[in-house]
Amino acid sequence: MNASDSSALRASRRTFLKLTLAAASLPFASRWFPAQATPTVSRTAFPQSLASGDPRPDRVLLWTRVPASVGDVAVRLQVADDAAFSQLRIERELTAQAAHDHCLRVRVAGLLPGRRYHYRFLRREGDGWVSSPVGMTRTAPAADAPTPALRFAFMSCQDYGGRWYNSLVPLLQEDLDFILHLGDFIYESIGDSSFQRADGGRGITFDDVPGALRVGAGDQAYLAASSLDNYRQLHREYRTDPVLQALLERAPLVAIWDDHEFSDDCWQDHATYEDGRRPEGDARRRRHAERAYFEYMPVDIDVGDVDDRGAQRVDEARLYPHGALWRRLDYGRDVRLLLLDYRSQRPDHPIPEDAFPGALAYDEPALRRLAPIIGVDWTALSAALMPYADLGDETWASLRTPLRRALTRGYTDAGVDKREAARRATALSTQPMAVYVLRDVLRRYNDAVPGFMKAEMPPEASDGYLRGLPWLALGKSALFSHLGSRYMVVKDSYDLLLALRQADGALPPALGERQQAWLADQLADNDGRSLFVASSVSMTPMVLDLSDPALDAPPLLRRTFYLNVDQWDGFGVQRDALVAALDRAGGAVVLSGDIHASFATQHSDRTVEFTAPAISSSTLSDIMGDAAKADAATAEAGTRLVAALDVLLGKGDARIRHVQTTRHGVGLIQRDAAGDTAVDFLLLPADLCAAPLYDQAARIAEAGTRVSFTFAPGREGERPLRSAV
Repeated sequence: MNASDSSALRASRRTFLKLTLAAASLPFASRWFPAQATPTVSRTAFPQSLASGDPRPDRVLLWTRVPASVGDVAVRLQVADDAAFSQLRIERELTAQAAHDHCLRVRVAGLLPGRRYHYRFLRREGDGWVSSPVGMTRTAPAADAPTPALRFAFMSCQDYGGRWYNSLVPLLQEDLDFILHLGDFIYESIGDSSFQRADGGRGITFDDVPGALRVGAGDQAYLAASSLDNYRQLHREYRTDPVLQALLERAPLVAIWDDHEFSDDCWQDHATYEDGRRPEGDARRRRHAERAYFEYMPVDIDVGDVDDRGAQRVDEARLYPHGALWRRLDYGRDVRLLLLDYRSQRPDHPIPEDAFPGALAYDEPALRRLAPIIGVDWTALSAALMPYADLGDETWASLRTPLRRALTRGYTDAGVDKREAARRATALSTQPMAVYVLRDVLRRYNDAVPGFMKAEMPPEASDGYLRGLPWLALGKSALFSHLGSRYMVVKDSYDLLLALRQADGALPPALGERQQAWLADQLADNDGRSLFVASSVSMTPMVLDLSDPALDAPPLLRRTFYLNVDQWDGFGVQRDALVAALDRAGGAVVLSGDIHASFATQHSDRTVEFTAPAISSSTLSDIMGDAAKADAATAEAGTRLVAALDVLLGKGDARIRHVQTTRHGVGLIQRDAAGDTAVDFLLLPADLCAAPLYDQAARIAEAGTRVSFTFAPGREGERPLRSAV
């Protein structure tokens, strides 16, 4: 053998050795069955299909569920470069545990950035293997790489009972980098007639009825999830929808939660079904909701230990109040997505649902002290306040007994037990009370008692009265009600309340202290990236001016209201501060949901917002229309209000560029490598979600409409919204 032959042999051996080592670390054929075999896809064996989530440059979280009648189930995961699985990247043996409802959460690391991968799960069935559907996922670009064109959908609110996800069908034709779900992935209630429908051919009946909450009474009663089994069942059944499955099979999911994943209009572990009649804090129920959520959703955060095969368990010790759903995802060098959690840490609604209308939010001494701090002259401020009598003063001692009797009766009629009713009535009869309410209570009392028991009426108006801010001035007119508390709140009075709370140091951050500090750090470290912010609730001001004579509203309603202060309007001063902070970080595109309507909003030169309509949940217009019909006294005015709703909301705040409240739909974003961005709302008439049209894509396309906007990074980061033709 000559020298050249020897050299060639050594080179050949080196090449062979490298190939052998590569093959050992990256197997290209299955160890579990022959490479040429293609296992049968079984949706029966994998009834919730599969999903991926939270893509990073080097990892993604993969999910499936593998039900069994008893015990744990052995499962194998394959991740490949190709759809035929001839070029396997990963193959692992895993266990779907009965303790987690046979759900698997698998963190797959060591992947390459900016790559598409195919994955599937396998289980034995008889002597052979069956496969889940094949999923596609993709990793984020490398952290130091220029961000290529980015295309993703954003959506929220997918009620299941009686509703169908036809608005998702157009997305099946899109090549998406990821799907952003902004909350209300499930609804905890079944049959809440205020916004849910029982028609449409599908619904859910709880298996664990004793474990569910019964809310309301009579014809208005419905069930809400409470037990772990209740919440798991909701996730199980929602995830059987074939269009939702098909969408999650095509692209990774990035998800945050809103209220219905736990309880409507919740804050921390508190529900609001009772509107303050009795306490509704329930940490155990909250943890049940969170455990089921993390078992079923491919959200990659620290909820439990990860074993050496990437499988993650859900540990209840890491759930409420210790969890942190807020997180950051980067897409290359140029794009950052901040995901917020509005529900888990937020304080109670600033107007208590059980606030007595005549009780004071602020009395005159407090208002005089705070007026200069908020920059308001006392003389001007007092004109907007209401007279009140301090019932603790002996001047009013004779009124305490009739007041106590009348209020005790009022509270018992409202559903409060006698002992609690007496406690509330006794406290109120010795506290400041708005004169208007005081006289109204005594008038009703005098009409119900014999002459010798009648109370002497205090003067209707007197220079001797102090002036304060009672809950009545904010629209609170009933003992226990969401009206005047979470919805239809008088704007000017509410703005004053927030300013006073802020000045008084009595307005905790809407996001909680920990998340607020995290967000400040993220904004300080943004370093010029295009910033997207995911908020489950809209930051858009939703203002209704009902003083328009054309509406012919009842006299007491001819004012300007905030429609919904359960969302960011409830913390308007903090919302405005957040917009200012986003602007200092270069501005942002805020993406939100919750309100079942679509909005495009120019918050500032640098910060814009797009609020997604509901996928299937009753539209805002339908919800308000049903509410209007429920009260005969205001039904006609309510019908006129709903007919003009889009116009009223559009006029309510100059920042709004688009509003529609009558259609379902989703949002679609395309950002090119230079930062030019197009945003489309894909909208569908509400009646087309009342029956399945999953095999009628052409009909959906014909009935659908598209509303489009564009913006580009301009001078000093400005993002002027432009309607696209």
